[in-house]
Amino acid sequence: MKLLLASALIAFFAETPLADPGEEARAQSLMREIRCVACENEPVSQSSAAIAEDMRIQIRELVGDGASDTEVRDWFVSRYGEFVLFRPPARDVSGWLLWGLPFGLLLAGIAGGVMLTRKTARAATEIEAEDV
Repeated sequence: MKLLLASALIAFFAETPLADPGEEARAQSLMREIRCVACENEPVSQSSAAIAEDMRIQIRELVGDGASDTEVRDWFVSRYGEFVLFRPPARDVSGWLLWGLPFGLLLAGIAGGVMLTRKTARAATEIEAEDV
């Protein structure tokens, strides 16, 4: 019975916000940037998984101890890899592909659309010229 009561008290007090509102706001911001490793596409701020609760506690501890945002992110990257970040840095070729490929595909689509429009307009002009 004592063990159950102790675990209930730990669970109740585990998610207490930081005393400094500025630090709590920073912690909340970081919780939205860090991915839950169990839920994959959900930030730890919204996840109900047990590991996400532990991650939220760790974020608050690090922020409360005076760690910068970069240090908090680096702590999680060292433990879980860059997968844990919703916005991974573009350091190597894979990072540049991750960030640049969508824009490259968009530009290729626009270029293809322009070329198709010009070809269609040219064909229409040729047909009108033949009819005259």
